[in-house]
Amino acid sequence: MAVAFLQTLDPQDRSALMALGHHRRFRRGAPLIVQGDHSDNIFVLLRGRAKVTVDTLDGHEIVLAVLRSGDLAGEFEALDHDGGPRTASTVAAEPVECQVLTGDEFRSFLDSHPRAVRVVLKIIVQRLHAADRRRIDSGTLDTAHRLARLFIELVDQRDPADVPTIDLDIPLTQHELATLIATSRESLVRALAVMRAGGLISTARRRISVCDLDGLRRYSQ
Repeated sequence: MAVAFLQTLDPQDRSALMALGHHRRFRRGAPLIVQGDHSDNIFVLLRGRAKVTVDTLDGHEIVLAVLRSGDLAGEFEALDHDGGPRTASTVAAEPVECQVLTGDEFRSFLDSHPRAVRVVLKIIVQRLHAADRRRIDSGTLDTAHRLARLFIELVDQRDPADVPTIDLDIPLTQHELATLIATSRESLVRALAVMRAGGLISTARRRISVCDLDGLRRYSQ
């Protein structure tokens, strides 16, 4: 199960981090980070979710990840502040509150809090593993099975709940969701229909709910 950065920190390290920087709010659709910018601020999400996107040379936008409360945004450039411009954008997918630190503040924090360094490394490794899995899945699995694995990831990020139906509450359009698993919107719609027909999920306008979690786990294997 992927863990969020802020919740994984030692309480003393967390308090020290939150004493730095300043608090900011972003409306839905507002950019936290813009691809191509030369900046190294880091954002600690406190409320709401944000999408990490890349604009391709042919003008398309691809969603790489969805960040949730407790996650970091912009850590690569903060750690490698001489590494060049931002390689991706981060956009508020819903109203977001975050703590914003300069790269210097974040690097100084890590220098004086070695336990936090291990947490950052763990988060980076998890993201690299997730990216590797998605690349492998895109070449070996059909859209429905890739989508099922994404749904399981989203379920596993949440607190366990003993309820018959789990609302995934995905803050993406169907097109954005399709780019996240490297498929077309049309293929995504067909995949959703397959899982609905199997009783694994139900869908409504901008809502996807898991109806059979055990069945979805088996299907995603």
